[in-house]
Amino acid sequence: MTEPLDQADREICAALLRNGRASWRLIAQTTGLQERTVARRGARLIEQGLVRVRGLSQPHLIDRGDGYFARIECRPADLGAVAGWLAHRPETLWVATLIGESAIISEVYIRSDDRSRFIEEELATQPVTGYSFEYIDRFRRTVRGWHPDILSSEQLDMLGEDESRALRAAAEHRNEGLEPDQTDSEIIRLLSIDGRLSIDAIASAVGIAKPTVRKRIAQMQRTDYLSIRAVIDPALLGFPLESLITVHAPASRVDEVAAFLAQDWRTRWAAELPTGPSVRALLTLSSRRELFGLLHDLEAGLADRGALRIESSPLLTHYKRSDVVLPVAGDPAP
Repeated sequence: MTEPLDQADREICAALLRNGRASWRLIAQTTGLQERTVARRGARLIEQGLVRVRGLSQPHLIDRGDGYFARIECRPADLGAVAGWLAHRPETLWVATLIGESAIISEVYIRSDDRSRFIEEELATQPVTGYSFEYIDRFRRTVRGWHPDILSSEQLDMLGEDESRALRAAAEHRNEGLEPDQTDSEIIRLLSIDGRLSIDAIASAVGIAKPTVRKRIAQMQRTDYLSIRAVIDPALLGFPLESLITVHAPASRVDEVAAFLAQDWRTRWAAELPTGPSVRALLTLSSRRELFGLLHDLEAGLADRGALRIESSPLLTHYKRSDVVLPVAGDPAP
């Protein structure tokens, strides 16, 4: 079982979840910790691999294709191998297995001209017994917008970064006029490897001046083409239980149900799916007791919003988070 970090480390992690490139000085000012303490602890968390800071682009802005909520079924003996294979696929953003059933869930992006190849040819090479791909109609929360109940709203505001504009841009499939060029793409590639890579190193790698690098990164962040945040196991922050929640509701009430789920800080990811129709959400919790209590509250709150049925499926293992393949996935197949 993963041991949670102490309070100081949790606050540093929460700050990096909000703004992955926040300086140690800014994090110290936000948390009230000494700057040298923040720098020492933050460097240790990153060096030990407990925190990975990565640059992420909105999938629809870099032409990764349409977004789907995928469910892949297979025999228990094949679960780990298939999940590992899926985690190494460039089409997936996150991959996890479920506790109560031999199934894998994932957020997948596939271009229309690649769908048949991916499903009928490449997925067909794996020992799967069934699958479904549900089109994601609208995101209500992404992992970028998840902030554990560690820092106050005032502290989060000090760190900058906010998900609301990104959600609007994703819903409208726009990028506010930004047209990234090859240099921008190379900057994104470098930051996807190390989100805290220095301006000096980036400028040297792409061959442009440091002020230009700063300007380009700021512009991509401002237009939500680029987000830089920490990738971390919630168990380290004191939330070892993650669960998939599926809420079935009339089409006329799906929007209301999704908004209700997204307002809870324990919701890490939430999306509206036209199939059903339904709302899928990933929740992060401290215990099964908290999950049961939350389900009770959801039933009461969502009943008034037309919810027909609520299902809960606790997660077993994450193989990929925020485009980062985790060690449990093993090496990619040759």
